[in-house]
Formats: sequence, structure tokens, C-alpha cells
Amino acid sequence: MRNSDVSGTVTDPAVVDRRHRSLLAVREAEVPSRMMSISGCEGRIEARTLSKDMSGPATRLVMLSSGWGSGVVGAFTADVELFVVRGDLMVAGERVGQYDYAAVRSGEVIPGIRALSPTLALLMTSAPVRYDSSVGGMLSKPVIGSASGSPWTPVSELPGRFIRPLADGPHGQVWLAGARSWTNEDGPWHSHAGAEEVFVLDGEFTMAERLPGHDGGETHDWEAGTYTYRLAGQLHAGPGSGSSELALAFHRMQGHRTIRWDGPDRMEE
Repeated sequence: MRNSDVSGTVTDPAVVDRRHRSLLAVREAEVPSRMMSISGCEGRIEARTLSKDMSGPATRLVMLSSGWGSGVVGAFTADVELFVVRGDLMVAGERVGQYDYAAVRSGEVIPGIRALSPTLALLMTSAPVRYDSSVGGMLSKPVIGSASGSPWTPVSELPGRFIRPLADGPHGQVWLAGARSWTNEDGPWHSHAGAEEVFVLDGEFTMAERLPGHDGGETHDWEAGTYTYRLAGQLHAGPGSGSSELALAFHRMQGHRTIRWDGPDRMEE
């Protein structure tokens, strides 16, 4: 079964509880845009909700206006993670540029946060959030993951796939995944112990997904700007998967990046 566009069945991911349903191949251009703000931070945010847990956590693609943020000492009231697609941020005195990642835990005191230019970023929050400038205490150092901070490592089971770790975030590991003319005609399926989020940055992936209760798979085309939220244990990247000559994506895992390979010689790492 081939389904290159499931976004027609999910017109607004903000109304879907991702705890109970995978969201496959959500195209950001088709997601409703809304204006939002974070109390305590100056400036405008144009936001597209890519997925949401109805208990509070959410992932949004946001455009931060230049100067957005706060220049005073404060703390967020929820865990805040940011991955920069393009633009520049200053987070607690640390510059965060294209394809870099930053995380500030709830209650950690920082000397401010600011968008240095119009910045497109993935914003991941653990709950509705505000920036509280009334708090005091010792300053904390945010988690920073630099795109140039570690080498690319090949995935031996999937020739043509590579990963570059970014950081251990508050809720799990984050990394960049690359592909160079990757094909997986006869390779293995795999799954993860935790839910996984993927946002395509460049190029195009073709991804086979095996949904629970289905014997076969369905294939989705992921172009740049495509987002997927995959529930824990869902098999994917099996036969029929591949990529363009060069492709790049951001991945965020709930928990440790454990890989479970499907097949007679099942392995786990």
C-alpha cells in the first residue's frame, strides 16, 4: 500500500493526541499557522503545531521575530527545547545557529534568551510555558548540541545512512540523520523503545512504515519540511525505503536511542 500524503486525513495535528496515534508525513505548509506568545518574552511567534500530547507537551515549528525573547534573568516554567532550522539564537550567553540544539529545563535560571535574527526553529515544550523573571538563584548552563560537535557515524545495518549525535535532551536523545543515495530494498525493519520525532531539513526520504495490526507496509514521501511522530515500537525504514542523493533530518527520541532490528537475527543496541 502506498500513501504519499496522509496529511489529508489529519488537517490539524493540534487536535490529535499523539500518545495514541502516529502522525506520518505531516507537511508543515499544510498545517494551520497561529500567532502565539510566551509570557515574559518580548516579540511575535508564528507557530504551526506539528504534534501535541493532550496532557501538555507539544512540538511546534515556530518563526521567532528578530529580537524575540528576554534580556533579563529568569526561568522557564516548563522544559524548553529548541532546534534551529535557520537563523540564530542566544541562549544563556551561548550562540545557537543553524542545525544546533538547545535545552533549558523547567526552573533552571538563565541570563536570558534572544533571537538574533528572524529564526525558524522547532520548539518542544513539556507543558504550557512562560518565562518567569521573578525567580532567583544560581545561573544554570543550558544543554547545547552543536551540529559540528561530533563526527558522522555510518549505520552499518543500513548502508548509506549516517547519524551525528547532538545531545541528551531533558526527555531523550536528539541527533541529525543523513543519507546518501540510500536504498533499502532488502534490508531490515527496525523500531525504537520510545516515540520518535523526525523533521526533514534537506533532500527527500522515502519511508516504509508498518503500522500495528497490518502485515504489509505503507510508503510515505518525506520532502524538506515534512514531520513525523512515530509511536514506540512501530516498525519502519524497511524494504522500499530510500533517499535522494543527499538528505538530512532532525530526530528526537523519547528516551535512549535503542534500536530493535526485526528479523531472525534480531539485535538491539
